[in-house]
Order: sequence, then C-alpha cells, then structure tokens
Amino acid sequence: MTTETLTSHGAAANSGRLLPQFIIIGAMKCGTTSLYRYLALHPEVDMSRDKETDFFVAEKTWGQGIGWYSDQFTDTGKVRGEASPNYTKCRDFPGVPARMAEVCPDARLIYIVRDPVVRAESQYRHSFILGMLDTDPADFAGTHEYEHILDASCYARQLDAFLEHFPKEQILVLDFDRLVRDPQAVMDDVCDHIGVAHHQLLDMGAQNDSRELSRVPAPILRFAQSPVGRRITGAVSRDTKDRIRGMLARGKPRKAKDFPEDLLERLRRDIAPDAARFREMTGQDFSGWSV
Repeated sequence: MTTETLTSHGAAANSGRLLPQFIIIGAMKCGTTSLYRYLALHPEVDMSRDKETDFFVAEKTWGQGIGWYSDQFTDTGKVRGEASPNYTKCRDFPGVPARMAEVCPDARLIYIVRDPVVRAESQYRHSFILGMLDTDPADFAGTHEYEHILDASCYARQLDAFLEHFPKEQILVLDFDRLVRDPQAVMDDVCDHIGVAHHQLLDMGAQNDSRELSRVPAPILRFAQSPVGRRITGAVSRDTKDRIRGMLARGKPRKAKDFPEDLLERLRRDIAPDAARFREMTGQDFSGWSV
C-alpha cells in the first residue's frame, strides 16, 4: 500500500465520515462473534452492518474505499465498532495496523485470545467445514495453511505489529476462557475500555456454532466468502443472514479429523516462545493454556 493511497484514506481526508471508535482485531476462533453480538445489543453502541468488514486488509475490502466503510455504520449510537479477526494475521495480511492508524488513530482496540494450540485446531476445523481445506492432519505440518494458522496463534507477533502504531493503553487484551466463565465481567471491562455504560447481558446461547455451519452445503459457504457473495450478503441484515443460515443447515454434518498427538506437539513447540513473550507483554498468566 503506497503512502499516497494511505493518505487518501487518512483521518484528515475523511472528516465527517462515520468511522469506528473501537475495533475488535481478533483473534479468529476466540469469541469475536460473541463480543460483536453482545455489543450490538448495547444501546450506546452501533456495530458495523457486516460482522467482518476486513476493511484494513489490502487483499480484502480496502479497495472498496472509505465511503463503503463509512456506510457500514450509523450515527445512532454513542460509539461505533467492528470486528474483523483477519486484522491479526500479519504474515498473510501485512500492513493492517498502519492503515488502521492512518484512518482511525484514536480507535480503542480489543484483542481476545485463547489457548493458541486449541485456537489453531479450531481454525483448521472451521476451514474444513467451509470446504476451504482438505489437507489431512497427518500431512498438515509445514504446509502453507499450517504456517497461516500458526501465525494467527502467535499473539505476541501480532501485538508487536499493532504496538508499532498504537500506544499500549489503547489495546485491551482479553482471555477467551474468562469470557466463557464470566461474560458479564469481561463485557464490563470492554465497556470501560470503549467508554460506554455497563449493560446487562442476555443469554444468547452459542454464537458462530460450527455444528450449524457444518450442515450448510460447502459450495454455498464458499460462495458467501467470495467477492460477489460478500457483496450480496452485505446487503442483507444480520438477523436475516442468521435465519437463512439456519434454513440451509439441513445437510449431513462435515467433521474434520482430530489432530494427531505429534502434530499437537509440533504446534506446542512452534508456539511456545511466542506464548512466553506474550505473557511478558501483557502481564497475564493464561494459566489454562497448554503451552
């Protein structure tokens, strides 16, 4: 991304646009959908029309322009926000923090993480369910997709990229395990971070349920992720998309194979140095992690 293109998207060039005051930057398969939906129910918060705008990813929707991004929001809430886990995949999607800092330099960022080995396996299963990955776990180590999934589990590496452009106090790091145990306390922390009142949560059940996705025909899911599919689904409300997905979830469920122990051990070995550094960076012990 050139400096000229960045400047054309920059904050000074976009005064008057509806831009987010906070952004959930990931990580994938760590509860970002739950955070998005909890916040969408908050009376002071306006969440983006698309749950994952991917606006700051050059390979995704950056080219749509700032007008498209602004149209994702309304001015009905006190603050606006979005959630795109692809923002913390710096190996395959570089440059995201720089673009974000140019457009939304004062945005409060939220980074939710979980056991990085469990997260990697969950992403593999998700990609398999979507029909985007057919590599057998026994042959997975060392592939491009392995490195892609490994990168998203290297949280210190991802945080490094954002700390080059945002002060540490603008980034809230959350533990997925705590969200599961005490969602109200976590959401109270989020509300404090983004500057809105605490809000009583409703029990919405499982979000982004892979069991439901696994019953939707894979070609439909792949089409929904394509540029054309994203434009079509972008014109549909969140509730309508959920209802359509429920109606389509009638097929035989797809299930990925479990990771063999030698692959899990490879992941632990590859992730361990980054996990140790992430604990030092955040001051959190993440005692429930396997690495």
